[in-house]
Amino acid sequence: MTIRIMVVDDFLGVETDMARALDDAGDVEVVGTRSPRDLADLLAVDSDFQLAFVDLHYGRGATESGLAALGSLAEHEIPSIVQTADGEDNRLLFLLAVFTFFPDTWTLVPKAAGHEPIRRAVAALRAGYRPEDGAARRYKKAAPLLTRLVTRPSDLLIWRALLNNFREPQVAQAAHVSKRVVSQFTADRRPVVAQIEADLLGRRLGPGTGPDERGANLLEVSAFARLHADFFSAPDVERLFSRAPDRR
Repeated sequence: MTIRIMVVDDFLGVETDMARALDDAGDVEVVGTRSPRDLADLLAVDSDFQLAFVDLHYGRGATESGLAALGSLAEHEIPSIVQTADGEDNRLLFLLAVFTFFPDTWTLVPKAAGHEPIRRAVAALRAGYRPEDGAARRYKKAAPLLTRLVTRPSDLLIWRALLNNFREPQVAQAAHVSKRVVSQFTADRRPVVAQIEADLLGRRLGPGTGPDERGANLLEVSAFARLHADFFSAPDVERLFSRAPDRR
């Protein structure tokens, strides 16, 4: 039986490289789509795929991320592996979302890792087991932190307000909440931000003991929001949280 592999990536070279990696396997066919929307359209007429490799980001202005692709693949019960470029710190929350909303995702394969992880994954598929998930383990472990950043869908309004506003009154006005809510929000999120950056990026922030603690909370949390602007602004992120239970 031919093993059909789906590659979802806006860069054609990734699909070509995948085919090259599996060239020696005569029973493998590699098929590619350039966007999550193209994937959904294809799966509507042809869902006979045994494994998918999914990129998370499709360029500025894209209306869907790899999370939408994972949703489509999950609907058709197609196992998935996420591919991402090394050094993409601003993809960190997307990776946490992968293992929060799609915990059956097999693993993570860095694009710079070469052909061997791809070959191992296909060999595991052929043998009937899941590949080793060492690259994904720390994101799976840290995934619960995401739901401490966003405890309910309306939290996304505050995160988005933090992108372009630098004072509590401005953030409150943009998010349609009170200054007290903003102050409590940043105070609650700052230790979560610190834990994420320490556990996943190796950045150790000093304790907040200065006289302007509220200002420090706002500064740290708004900087984190801007780094992850693509995540907090993504429509499919909002859709996923709107379907999730309230975690207050």
